[in-house]
Amino acid sequence: MPTINLNKWVLQSLTKLNEQELQDFLFRLKSEVSPINQDDYSIEVNADRLDMLSLGGIVRAIKGISDQEIGEPKYKTSETDYVLEVDRVPSRPYALACVIKNAKLSPEFYLKELIQFQEKLHDTIGRRRKKVAIGIHDLKKVEGKIIKYTLVPLSTTFVPLNQQTEMTVGQTLKETQQGKAYGGISVFNGQSPAIMDEKGILSLPPVINSDRTKISVETDSLLIDVTGTNFDSVVQTMDLIATGMAELGAEIGIVKIKGMDSEFSPLMKHTEVIANLNDIMNRLGISINGDDVIKLLRRMRMEAELQDDKIKVTVPPYRVDIMNYTDIAEDIAMAYGYDNFQLNSAITRGQGSLSENSLLYRKLRSLLIGAGYTEVYTLILTKSGNQRGDFVQIRNPISVEYDSVRNSLVWSALAFLSNNQHSRFPIKIFEIGDVVIKDDKSDTLHSNEPRLVVAMMDSRVSYEMIQAPLHEVLFNLTGITPSYIKSENELLIKGRSAEISLKGKKLGIIGEVSPEVLEKYNLLYPVLLAELNLNTLKEAL
Repeated sequence: MPTINLNKWVLQSLTKLNEQELQDFLFRLKSEVSPINQDDYSIEVNADRLDMLSLGGIVRAIKGISDQEIGEPKYKTSETDYVLEVDRVPSRPYALACVIKNAKLSPEFYLKELIQFQEKLHDTIGRRRKKVAIGIHDLKKVEGKIIKYTLVPLSTTFVPLNQQTEMTVGQTLKETQQGKAYGGISVFNGQSPAIMDEKGILSLPPVINSDRTKISVETDSLLIDVTGTNFDSVVQTMDLIATGMAELGAEIGIVKIKGMDSEFSPLMKHTEVIANLNDIMNRLGISINGDDVIKLLRRMRMEAELQDDKIKVTVPPYRVDIMNYTDIAEDIAMAYGYDNFQLNSAITRGQGSLSENSLLYRKLRSLLIGAGYTEVYTLILTKSGNQRGDFVQIRNPISVEYDSVRNSLVWSALAFLSNNQHSRFPIKIFEIGDVVIKDDKSDTLHSNEPRLVVAMMDSRVSYEMIQAPLHEVLFNLTGITPSYIKSENELLIKGRSAEISLKGKKLGIIGEVSPEVLEKYNLLYPVLLAELNLNTLKEAL
């Protein structure tokens, strides 16, 4: 979970609470406090509470749950003359901006806290800047009122943040630490996204800001830009920053937007969640009347009203974690206090026992280990380039190495052998695990299927080296003699492959892996393998 560092004296001053009271209220808000030194706290914030990654957000939440202030705060906003013109930027198409007046960045703790908030948002909702990136500028150093979000050639020059000399965009991406880390995210067709004013580049999203508009403790007004690949995330990030700073006394300046569906920014987006009171009470196991529920929700800094047996909750822009009635129930529970819940006596209905699947898998494991095979565990996510056939592709993978869900255990076994072919031969492995296959009858059009893969690699192999031990394992497991039908499979060598069946039901395939597949996985030695459907095996018993 994300951790932030805050000055405890500032926090105590803003909340008017002593150290013990602060720790108790933060604990009720799912956050744990650890002292770093005599002046600073380390606060571990629950991952869903992005609003509490800032000083302003924590102060707002504590004031609510401690009954100092309740309901949604009314922040001061005003229109400005600033305009953000958004051009077509294919790699990061969305951009918003806002002005912050009377920003509190002095003493230096406040400046460091703002930068910390920026980086925490980059790492969480921003997915390490791939999804969202934030630029913060000293407004007084921005030239003109027209701000542009556009693409610039890599030959465009500016002075990157904390650099002494002018550099081209291309040099910045290659030579600076931020450029090396994030430069490859958004460059498109030899151009880079840029936030521009009349004088030139303000920032290169998602890489680095210009040194010209660097903020300091003397800064009292800000221009903030948020760019990204997902519009909702850009809106939420902008609202989180604006409301977090407004909680500390800043004024939110509205910026006009051109070139996008939104005409102004920040949107300060509110949503509504309507929940049945009985559903909430049943989930929590308590009984509270509607008026008390509203009071509890207002302590969580939200507004709510009763509508017969339902409650309509207006979710403020800083609570991006609230999506349905279960989230509402959780907030009511926190405001109610978990220590006020009555514990019910446990009712035991007999001793637990292993499921039929677990019993089958345990016997299978025991027999395969007895046959000299070693069990391996691999990830269900794998590289799409390694797979064949229909498989689930992940739209926004963290890594290209794990951008799809496996539709067979064969790919994992071959990758494992490829990474371990320097080990002592023979290498004999097996794995029991789920794959995800296409299923038109499922509401997701895909379903899980448990499978077993058995594989062996040696300097010389023959079909019988895997068929004989697997035959014994299946016979000892089921008491039924498996049969083998000559067949062809694109993964296996023709004439050295077969289908395994039990009571006439096809269990899977067995044979020697073809040279083309070995070459694809950089395997230098021959491999034998078999893959079985464990649902079919269970049905045959």
